[in-house]
Amino acid sequence: MMQRSHLNITFYTLLVTGVFIILGPAFIGISQGQTVDMDVLFLQAQTDSKLRTYFVRSYIQQEGLPEHVLQVLYSDKVKMLAVSNPLVRTKNGKYQPTSHALAIGRGYPSRMTFGPKMFHPAFNYADFQSVVQHEAAHAKFWATGSLNYLDDVDTSENSKVRLRGLFPILFELDAIKTQTEHSSWQQTSEPFKRGQMVYRQKWLDKLERSRQQSFMYDMKPLMKRIRRTYE
Repeated sequence: MMQRSHLNITFYTLLVTGVFIILGPAFIGISQGQTVDMDVLFLQAQTDSKLRTYFVRSYIQQEGLPEHVLQVLYSDKVKMLAVSNPLVRTKNGKYQPTSHALAIGRGYPSRMTFGPKMFHPAFNYADFQSVVQHEAAHAKFWATGSLNYLDDVDTSENSKVRLRGLFPILFELDAIKTQTEHSSWQQTSEPFKRGQMVYRQKWLDKLERSRQQSFMYDMKPLMKRIRRTYE
């Protein structure tokens, strides 16, 4: 029994040593505040899903949390590149997701969660950085009700923007412009760029359909301003 226990301990020691040889320098670099090669870590996370949580944690350790973001996570249950959810603090001090619509302008922080699609083999680290910018724009909108590129828009609960169904169009177009204006956009992969431009056009088309509806005539000046800003 002792011999078997000794063999188990020896195997465990060898396993830990092997893991440290592979990941040790990265862990040491992070703990000592040194720069980690995130491009390399992203490539590793693409091929090994078990490293994706470690990659996300390493990114936050190196870059810090975006403003209005409390947590950045990875989950294989997320079906999109990433999602952001506003969080409300409960009586016991923990945070839980709350309604996007109810959260707007109340200062709630957000949780940003990346899914497996973010680690598509055709993507690169700059693509990840770009999506961070996109989701951070959402987090700002939930917390403040403010957009990055369009001023003087009423997003309060009973505003025309909400009642007319324009606010999903607004915050998606604003998030896309935020990521395309960020320095990481120039290094993003061609497949990622094409996908984001298709996504942008989807929302511009929705804006145009809304503009053409006769009952939206009172919103046409705002919709023209939206198109000029984000087209």
